[in-house]
Amino acid sequence: MGSSGWDTAAEVSDTLSAHALAGLFASEGVPARIQSDTELLGVVRRCRILVPARLINRAKCVLWQSRFTEEELASIAAGTAPEEPP
Repeated sequence: MGSSGWDTAAEVSDTLSAHALAGLFASEGVPARIQSDTELLGVVRRCRILVPARLINRAKCVLWQSRFTEEELASIAAGTAPEEPP
């Protein structure tokens, strides 16, 4: 478990994907923090997305329902995700 009652819900390899996941969690009512060894956007680094420990199961459910690849997360974060068909 992370410090101060926060737990790791996911790990990704860049800050853009981390921010996309944090946004996804927020849209589902799950607060999230990003822990990384760099603040530079787009830099390939391991990022952990932390959520309150009491909401870890909800966060994992959100992830399971989403099932995004890291490439899809990066595309969403960059605003280049293809639009869904009508």
